[in-house]
Amino acid sequence: MNPNIRRWWRLLDEVPNHLTQVTAWDGSPPPPLNGDGHCHFAPSSVVCLEGVVRIVSHSRMVDLFPGQALVIGAGVWHRHETLRHGSVWFGQGFLPAFSDVVMGDTDGEWRGSLPSNPSRQLMDNALSAVGDESRREVFTDVMQQVLSETVEELPFANLALQRMITRLSSNLHRGVTVNDLVRVSGLSRAQAYRIFTDGYGVPIKDAIETARLWLAEALLANGLSIAAVAERAGWSSPDTFARAWKRQHGAPPSAVRRSAKRKGTVVANHFASQPFTTVGIQWSLTHASWRT
Repeated sequence: MNPNIRRWWRLLDEVPNHLTQVTAWDGSPPPPLNGDGHCHFAPSSVVCLEGVVRIVSHSRMVDLFPGQALVIGAGVWHRHETLRHGSVWFGQGFLPAFSDVVMGDTDGEWRGSLPSNPSRQLMDNALSAVGDESRREVFTDVMQQVLSETVEELPFANLALQRMITRLSSNLHRGVTVNDLVRVSGLSRAQAYRIFTDGYGVPIKDAIETARLWLAEALLANGLSIAAVAERAGWSSPDTFARAWKRQHGAPPSAVRRSAKRKGTVVANHFASQPFTTVGIQWSLTHASWRT
């Protein structure tokens, strides 16, 4: 294994015992019509392993130092500032078929996958935790779960795949389509479909639909109107959104808004990942063996 990657894992090993602060960003103004940035369709996290990591979102900004983390809610538009020399970061997110993790510095990154559950439920709990100490304790569980998993390398080094994923995460609210992702890949339709499905875990059409539904669920739970949710998740109209939601859940989206208001809590995600075998290079070593 690359010595840098081994060192990053060793830094990550120390996080649960040295976690001092976990900030949460949930709820956000609509994303801009243009400009840099992106949003995730499920909660994600950023952890500083060395140096400083800066994340910016609308009128807020956070500089993370070693032992500090940020949990970002679905739909929160943000950008990662260029890393400073000597800084190392870790991030975790959730795709339809698995949870993806990334570690990197100014010279490169490494990406891997692990099962979404129970990490997804733990991340939801960290985002909704009340109080700094409670959030820190729950996020410690998130990190311990990652460290207990066997993590497989992802083939995200493919530039065409990276372009398609970036277009999806930065243009969902603009009504991104399958054709948009194929076009930005620079490949033939068949090649783009194959590379995206192999790397992302589901076909392009399914990825777009799932992203919209995941994001809609988070926005509904945060109290947005059906019309606002439809616009921010990229549906052509509230009626189109309502039909897509009812096909998936068997009930109108208004039922979720009423439930969220009664409970006063974030609604649990209904799109739990299914078992998935990563396509690409697979490490035969468990994480525990990487530490030797």
